[in-house]
Amino acid sequence: MSRGPFWWSLIVLIVALVGVTVGIGSHTWYDNPEGSQRPAFTLPAVSGGKKSIAGWDGKLVLLNFWATWCAPCRREIPLLIALQQQYGERGLQVLGVAVDNRAAIRDFAAKLSINYPVLYGVEAAMDVATNYGNEQGTLPYTAVIDRTGRIRHVFRKEVKRPDIEAVIRELL
Repeated sequence: MSRGPFWWSLIVLIVALVGVTVGIGSHTWYDNPEGSQRPAFTLPAVSGGKKSIAGWDGKLVLLNFWATWCAPCRREIPLLIALQQQYGERGLQVLGVAVDNRAAIRDFAAKLSINYPVLYGVEAAMDVATNYGNEQGTLPYTAVIDRTGRIRHVFRKEVKRPDIEAVIRELL
């Protein structure tokens, strides 16, 4: 019994659809930067001048991308302040990168008494976030960089104390 062109076309179509479905199901829609060397960057600091991420080499860096208009970002800042206070002497450095203008950030940081450096920019800050694996532009977004400069963990949402503290304790 011979199969005609219709049947062969149908079989090829079914095989192709199964392949595409499996491919979509296993595809990661973002690059996972964990394990990679942290990208270098320099941005303006709210306190004045420009700062490079290299200035914190040798520390455990909690790099947090946020904005004043982002509700989850605003909710997690008190936790970041507390973590800096609690673990700063042991080598933790929280570093904020605000996707916002300087005036809004300066007022907001003063109101909350942010105790860690805040860098800022709009497009430049989002470019840095993308280089750290945040291709969707999600805020807040946090990358944990170990003392050797490797990205060890990323949080693609608001951080919670038990989750971030477990990572900090492991890496300190």
